Amino acid sequence: MLKEETMQVDPIKYEMFLHRLWAIGEEGRMTIQRVSASPIVAQGGECISGFYDPQGTQVLSCSGHLRFAGATSMAVKKIIELFSENPGIRDGDQFFQNDPYVAGAHVYDRLVIKPIFYRGRLLAWVATGIHTADTGGVLRGAATQIHEEGVRLAGLKVVEDGRLREDTFRAIVDQCRDPGYVALDLNSCIAANNVCARRYLQIVEKYGAEFVEAAGTKTIQDSEAMARAKLEAMPNGTWAARHYGVARDKETGEAIPFQVVCTMTKQGDELTLDFTGTSREMAGTTMNSTLPCTVAQVSVALTATLFWDIPWCDGKLAPVKFIAPEGSIINCRFPAATGGAPEVGQQLLPAICECVAKMLYAAGRYQDVAASLHARWYSGGPGAFYGGHGRQGIPVPQGIYDSHGAGFGAKPDQDGVNTAGRMHIPSGGIADVERTEMHYPIVYFTRNHCTDGGGCGKFSGGAGSYRIYMVYGSQDLSVDYKPYGGVPEGGYGLFGGQPSGTGGVRALFKCPDVMKKLQAGDYPTTTDELEASWGQAVVSKGGPTRIPLPEFSLVADFVSGGGGYGDPLERDPHKVVRELRDGLVSAHAAANYYGVALHPDGRNPDESATQRRRQALRQERLAQGKPHSGSTSSVPRGRPTRSLLKFHEYLAIAADGGALLVCCRCGHVLCQAGENYKDYALRRQRDIEELTGRRLPHGQPYLAVWQEYICPGCATLLQVDVWCPSLGDGAPLWDTRLDLGKTVSASRGKGG
Repeated sequence: MLKEETMQVDPIKYEMFLHRLWAIGEEGRMTIQRVSASPIVAQGGECISGFYDPQGTQVLSCSGHLRFAGATSMAVKKIIELFSENPGIRDGDQFFQNDPYVAGAHVYDRLVIKPIFYRGRLLAWVATGIHTADTGGVLRGAATQIHEEGVRLAGLKVVEDGRLREDTFRAIVDQCRDPGYVALDLNSCIAANNVCARRYLQIVEKYGAEFVEAAGTKTIQDSEAMARAKLEAMPNGTWAARHYGVARDKETGEAIPFQVVCTMTKQGDELTLDFTGTSREMAGTTMNSTLPCTVAQVSVALTATLFWDIPWCDGKLAPVKFIAPEGSIINCRFPAATGGAPEVGQQLLPAICECVAKMLYAAGRYQDVAASLHARWYSGGPGAFYGGHGRQGIPVPQGIYDSHGAGFGAKPDQDGVNTAGRMHIPSGGIADVERTEMHYPIVYFTRNHCTDGGGCGKFSGGAGSYRIYMVYGSQDLSVDYKPYGGVPEGGYGLFGGQPSGTGGVRALFKCPDVMKKLQAGDYPTTTDELEASWGQAVVSKGGPTRIPLPEFSLVADFVSGGGGYGDPLERDPHKVVRELRDGLVSAHAAANYYGVALHPDGRNPDESATQRRRQALRQERLAQGKPHSGSTSSVPRGRPTRSLLKFHEYLAIAADGGALLVCCRCGHVLCQAGENYKDYALRRQRDIEELTGRRLPHGQPYLAVWQEYICPGCATLLQVDVWCPSLGDGAPLWDTRLDLGKTVSASRGKGG
């Protein structure tokens, strides 16, 4: 609840304070990026600076990595709890922390925390967070317990009385493969804290300590009040989402799917997120998330979609409660390994965001609605985290973060943005190819937008990128490896839009005569060329955690795209043809997803042929779909006379006398408002191999399918859900349950 105010804060001074504090935090973040040599930090932006009150409550965080922002309060409070008495917390101290069971996602998330004293009194804290790729443990993907993942510290004083403690500093960095690289990362955080603390004290000197403390309290108060006001404006109800990921079975090495289930209930000015139904923790793998990591991911999801215009501090989450069953994959027990926690988060984030998007749509806040920002149609194969040595013999314990060029999801009135970024790093970036080639023993042949990289829809999701590169100059390079599962991950489409794109290849290729071809001036620029004439995909047997990348081998990879919005058969055919010409859409997708036929001139759609093709595809939907309940309507008679609430692009709650019904825009009544419309829609199950026209690189079947829900009246595609048969009975997910009392009375008050 809101803290009691300690003094009246001058509003003009307060605005100046808030903007100045933000600018200082940004200066701290940029300091980190200028000192660090790590590509993921210097160019990728995985770092952050933030300010905290004397008790460790976050006052303001800036535009770096939002997951760090969501976790750091717990770290500051743990430092206060553990070390206030021994060794003590004094002016000039700084503490290192990277224990994911305290804060953060995994041991690679490193925090440095500094108290700010003024005239002998603890006035505030500043903290910086950074991603460091090496912690001295086994290489990424190979750990079975957290003890194997390297340096893990709940707190260690690295700076004392303003001087670096060489003993503790060396104890951290010397356990890593490249101490110089890790030392720069650690020094960057220390430097940023010094900058932020110095600038903070300048504000104190200008406005006084009492004002600065009161202004920090007001920021937290205002954030909570604004969050509650925003929630109060939303319709009451419950929304549900289910997302899947893939882990490695420790016994067989095969792919095993897991699920993250989110049931979001909004009542009044409070929000509850219940993750009951989420899979159990994964023993013997790194694919686990601690409770602090899950709290941080909740903060990321809500900050990016719902509370983006509210000061980024702990106050905004005060109205939010959540239930994360202990022993689940999102609340694992010690000593489970957590190196893959961000990948678990890639399913947790969209589960929350999908619920929020549908709530926002029902509230009429269409400008804030968006489909998934992180959708990929399968994972597996060679990953992003390398080991070995580069061309100069320098250790390579880092990753390639082209994933920061992901596509954004489509909106109710516009396409998603291609290679736009990542939702959890507003100030992030994608590394230059040349910079990447400087750090790693690889040579890029191409990096471009991925064909069919975004989910199809009336408005299409933004495409991610794909890349093809060759290993060059290393005899011992290795990479993490994940078994192929064929489960679409992290994606959701809205109201008929596809949950993910279907383009791209992730695999290792061996080409015996690669150098001969290169010397002749030839090199692959598309994955079609690569598969057709350069080599065959090499699939490692037994599901190893890491694989070697021999010199001159080729690697293809693709980056996630955005989800689609609305029925793809409603997309403007001219857009499809233009994207077909630009390589963003394949001929297969144009004909089978969008139903567009090309004019003989090759530059325009054939209008009449497109109309016929789309009508044929709608008839296929009607012929192949079957209602789960056995009936296409639970209402035998009646036609609604007045729409009360549009909660879906094509569906609304409408009145028929005293009854409240769910009906399509075409007038077909699906059910009563208290029922799940999906039970009465036509459902068509689509095999992903059938949809994409291609198998996974290892040749095995996909582990999941798409479930399409179709209006029986007009054949409009209403929703596309991912379903993994091994994890559920296939009953339609009830994704929207509105509290009709408040919702309908509010709509009637507006005149219907």
